Amino acid sequence: METTNSRIARFHPRSWPIAIKLAAAFVVASLVPMLSVSYYNLQQGIAVASKGESKDLEQLAFSTGGRIDQLIKDTKHTISYFSWSEELIHLVAEPGLRRRAPVEDKMSRLQTANDDIELFMVLDAEGKVLAASKPQYLGRVLEFRDYFKEAIKGKQYVSDLEVGTASKNPGMYFSAPVRSTAGRVAGVAVLKLKGEAVTLILEESRNRDASLTTFLVDGDGIIIYHPDKKALYRSMAPLSAEVQKKIIDEKRFGTEVAEIPSFNLGDLAEKMANAKQPSHANYISPVSNLPEIVGFAPLSEAGWRVAVSENEEAYSRPLKNLFNDALKSVALMGMIFIGIAFLLARTFTRPLKALTNSANAIENGDFEHAKVLVSTHDELGRFALTFNSMVDGIKARQRERDIFGRMVSPEVREKLLAGELKLGGENLRVSVLFSDIRGFSTMSEKMSPHDVVMLLNEYLTEMTEAVRPWGGYVNNFIGDAIVVIFGAPETRSECEVRAIRAALAMRSRLEALNLRRKELGDPPIKTGIGISTGKVVAGQIGSLERFMYTVIGDAVNVAARLEELTKQFSDNPILVNAATHEGCKRTENDIQLQDKGPQNVKGREEPVHVYAVYSDSNIADTVLLPENQPT
Repeated sequence: METTNSRIARFHPRSWPIAIKLAAAFVVASLVPMLSVSYYNLQQGIAVASKGESKDLEQLAFSTGGRIDQLIKDTKHTISYFSWSEELIHLVAEPGLRRRAPVEDKMSRLQTANDDIELFMVLDAEGKVLAASKPQYLGRVLEFRDYFKEAIKGKQYVSDLEVGTASKNPGMYFSAPVRSTAGRVAGVAVLKLKGEAVTLILEESRNRDASLTTFLVDGDGIIIYHPDKKALYRSMAPLSAEVQKKIIDEKRFGTEVAEIPSFNLGDLAEKMANAKQPSHANYISPVSNLPEIVGFAPLSEAGWRVAVSENEEAYSRPLKNLFNDALKSVALMGMIFIGIAFLLARTFTRPLKALTNSANAIENGDFEHAKVLVSTHDELGRFALTFNSMVDGIKARQRERDIFGRMVSPEVREKLLAGELKLGGENLRVSVLFSDIRGFSTMSEKMSPHDVVMLLNEYLTEMTEAVRPWGGYVNNFIGDAIVVIFGAPETRSECEVRAIRAALAMRSRLEALNLRRKELGDPPIKTGIGISTGKVVAGQIGSLERFMYTVIGDAVNVAARLEELTKQFSDNPILVNAATHEGCKRTENDIQLQDKGPQNVKGREEPVHVYAVYSDSNIADTVLLPENQPT
């Protein structure tokens, strides 16, 4: 009976040699599924390919639109930078050849750096051209142009892709106000971007695959770029009489026409016009007269739609060819796989066994005997080398984990390694600064997650740079809030003065940041700052798995409450407690504090005596200068 069972076990698949298992597995896993899947793919492949191709076209349209959006953004930054140049401010204040020469030199340098720029102009408040990169524009009065009308109102302006009536060259006009030193709009800076900069992006996307057709539709539903000239400047759907008249009167496309012809693709035009995200549609192309799939995506910087279309035959033909090739290869592959299985078995059974033994050694913590003997130079040999490197890395990381795995603040790393920090905590007198953005939740609701991250990164970078010269330790970022400690982990004198100086520096940097945001059309950021001084326990606090250096005490809570209290004092975004006030009185400084009296704050039974920080413009400017920093 035992002999019979032994024979049965010997022929059980679990007892087969690896070579036989590989041969059987290769045949079953490749040939049988290949036949059934190939037939299934023939029936379902076109539908699946259609769906995948739609997504690809959407993605290509989205990425192409993103590049055009980035081009427009970059050009807006260029005209903004140009309009704030001192040379332009001097020219609009004092027109003349002496002031014009440096402006034209700046124009020349900017055009040399960016071949996509066709023209620069500077206009005075009356619309007269004071300087231009092309001399024939000097002296012209262009107050009737939209780019002048909008910029003279203090706004940035971006035109559609237009064809100049004189130059016959397509392009986009960007304009921005030129402000005098007093902040008054005294002129207009104008930039014309070559239409080729946009069309080259579209052509590059189309050149990836000859079967693709890329075209661009403006906000009125008119095709403003298409590789087939017959489709250029035709509307997707019939235009209203009002829109027809406006385009013809503007001579937007540089020619005299009686009407804008239409392709009568009303459904497709409606889908594209209403699209808020990348999408696709099926339609009969009026150019090729064949069924096509079109992927399209809206632009965020202009009311345009980028569209990429493809003939359905282009992606269905390869599937049919693939099925025919699969049938021919099934028989040949069956024979080849059996031979390959036996050859492969001999080359990796030994290395696999060695790797298994080494893995067991790692599991047991025996790193000294965990390395594999490298005997070949093929993939398995390279894998063995990589495995050995991994073993070394695990050994190093095991040691680092005990030291650094509990760290969350790089500022205290060196002190911890040197044994200078008390893990149980120590009593210190510190000043705690708590800052928060006003209305951040409401602001972030109107922004994409990516834009919120960009806003926080820019804001938090500025605030961190503001407190660093004053010895502030950024203890934590809580969303849009910042907690800064003065007096820990390094004990410093005059922590109250340092905290207030840092708060003034934060306010000064915030004003500069808001000026840049205003030029880009972004809303300003408003903050409140609370500063509290008192006794805290500072040290490594946390669990056995993870420690964090922080401070615990009433001063932290009071700082947060003072920050909330600033909402009641809109003219004083910086409030401090009585201990901070007393600390400032003990040192010579020019900080001005106004007594606001005892104030009730949330979470405390006793009122907190509050002082508001005042500082004239000279003080606010000097807090950032290195020579004014305390030692």
